[in-house]
Amino acid sequence: MAELTVNPFEMMASLGETQTAPSAAPVIPGAPTSHPPAATRSLTVLPRAEVSPQGMRLVTPDRTRYETVKKLGEGAFGEVSLVNDNDIERRVAVKRIKRDMVDEDTLIRFVGEVQAVGRLEHPGIIPIHDVGLDENGYFFVMKYVDGDTLESVIAKLRSGDASYRSRYSMEARAQLFLQLCRAVQFAHSKGIIHRDIKPANVMVGAFGEVVLMDWGLAKKISDTGAPEEVYNKKPTGQDAFGTMLGHALGTPAYMAPEQARGEHDRTDGRSDIYSLCALFYELLALHHYLPATKAVSELLEAVKTKEPIGPIAMHHKYQVPPEFAWLVHGGLAKDPAKRYQSVGELCARIQMAMEGKGPVQCPCTGLKRANGAWSDFIDAHPIVAIAAAVFGVVFMLAGVVATVYAITR
Repeated sequence: MAELTVNPFEMMASLGETQTAPSAAPVIPGAPTSHPPAATRSLTVLPRAEVSPQGMRLVTPDRTRYETVKKLGEGAFGEVSLVNDNDIERRVAVKRIKRDMVDEDTLIRFVGEVQAVGRLEHPGIIPIHDVGLDENGYFFVMKYVDGDTLESVIAKLRSGDASYRSRYSMEARAQLFLQLCRAVQFAHSKGIIHRDIKPANVMVGAFGEVVLMDWGLAKKISDTGAPEEVYNKKPTGQDAFGTMLGHALGTPAYMAPEQARGEHDRTDGRSDIYSLCALFYELLALHHYLPATKAVSELLEAVKTKEPIGPIAMHHKYQVPPEFAWLVHGGLAKDPAKRYQSVGELCARIQMAMEGKGPVQCPCTGLKRANGAWSDFIDAHPIVAIAAAVFGVVFMLAGVVATVYAITR
């Protein structure tokens, strides 16, 4: 596609001065155009109470509404900053298009992210508060989540940080993952797939909230199950853990095989399930599910062809509970038809595993299933269970006494 005739990032204005964009041809309602509207410095609009010799009065200060504090991070085409909202007096996150990425394709994706997230009102999905265009270009305002990325949590666990090891037991990690899956399940119910689920795109708040971020590659699924549009960017990115644009959309280390092959028409909710299970594998084992490679091309080939170690090996090598090892394995099938067919199915399996009601797939899962059944029996019939336990102890003691008596005769 052709580049924008007017680049919004070239609309610069000095602090305290308002400047509009270069003039453009009149816009005819309903006619296609690539010209952005005139941009001005974003100012506060709410008046403030001020004490004067004449008494209390309201004034409207000439202040920039969104005042940047620091840069938080960047993705394939956008960058996010921590910002003070001087109207509402709170901290928010603002995402802008990178200066060197401004063209129609990127703007289409930017608008798509805003509109996709705008339709997804869920506690586990980052909400958008506002959208606008100022002297620095297009932006949207999001909730600021104060906490750690899941990538940071995994790094702390891998390093042996005692406080993180205590906070994130295997059960806590499973609960965290279930919260994440619920958010993705909600998005899928609205016909939206994420396509870039990875630890760096998940925030864990100080009070346990789990929020899925960066919906820049999100797509609405058509009735046929295929994404409605394809991004026309040339391939970018040489980082296995960074988002790629072009033939293969997503992050190589976490994308599904069909994404790695560039099969956009086969990318659907099951692709997100693969990414979720790749993430869960790393959260449990603290190692990536594929062996380390030196080049992105090698990793993409491994995603398409290399099988991860089996559930029993994962259990013994990384001390991952067997019910979770089997669960992860079921979502990492190379063939989408052999994975969980919906995030709802995956959520049900997680819940069953956490309650000790998962399927019997090995001796260890059989013992845990029996233990879960016994726990349910105790809850349903406490008196009978206590009587049975007492009888068992008495029977065992009687056996010990009889054995000692026989030996000492």
